[in-house]
Amino acid sequence: MLRDRITDLLGARVIAARHPDDDSGILPGARFEVQTTKGHVFVKAIGTEQPGPLNFLRQEIALSPLLPAAAPHPELLWSLDDVLPNLGTWVAVGYAMKSNVRPIDPSFPEEDVATMVKIVRGIGEVEAPADSMFLPEERVFPTDSWEYLADKRPAGLANHSPWLANRLEGLAEIAAHAPQAIAGKSLQHGTLRVQNVLLPARLGEKPLVTDWIRGSVGAPYLDLVSMLLHVRTNDGPPPEATLRRYGLPPGTERDAVTCWIAVLAGHYVKSSMDSPPMDMPELRAYQHRLARTAVAWLQTRLGF
Repeated sequence: MLRDRITDLLGARVIAARHPDDDSGILPGARFEVQTTKGHVFVKAIGTEQPGPLNFLRQEIALSPLLPAAAPHPELLWSLDDVLPNLGTWVAVGYAMKSNVRPIDPSFPEEDVATMVKIVRGIGEVEAPADSMFLPEERVFPTDSWEYLADKRPAGLANHSPWLANRLEGLAEIAAHAPQAIAGKSLQHGTLRVQNVLLPARLGEKPLVTDWIRGSVGAPYLDLVSMLLHVRTNDGPPPEATLRRYGLPPGTERDAVTCWIAVLAGHYVKSSMDSPPMDMPELRAYQHRLARTAVAWLQTRLGF
């Protein structure tokens, strides 16, 4: 039934379909590439048994038409949000496939890192739309995690760096400056991972950034710093070395970046101790890895 509805939406005869070999995206669910008589389509579909990701995909579909043309995002062709007989609610979306992009090489060669930095910095150069779906980042991303951890001191903290033991209050004080440090007018992707950035396969082609499940507005450096954290967590180069080599957006203050890293570290430390969501069971383990990377980066920034 779902396949029939998608075929109707494609409006063309399906020649072949395949599932991507890589973990290409944030959300779980069905992902497949479809070759039709009218071209290639990338399809994502999520069902009722995954309520959290289901709503994220709905938000991605609503956000897509609002994204500025200067932001590298896929072309939405159609979407489906329907209750199917014996299958429950399914949300699906079809994007035009681009054959001129490729994933980042997992060995992170210098050329790929340089191109990735250019792409992500480019997002920060785009002004966010004046639309209610693009909220200030300080209202979207939790900035009080260290304050919570300092107050509650959960037992799970012992599974993180001993460096944190006597520094929770100090880190909470650093993160308290986040409303000023991360404010701005730039478009934010907000959930960038290595898998979301597709590089030009040939010189002169355009890149693609996928999975715009939320948009926000903030300082132009936010996505870049978050991306370098994910790169390092996936065995990429140290973020400080990348920043020294390629720099940050003009006017970025060092203390503001340190504040944002502290916010990210606190969020991932706290989130990694939450119960795993049933529809994304691997999330907490990855957040724990992100927390370890972010805390180590924070130690480097603070110098003690």
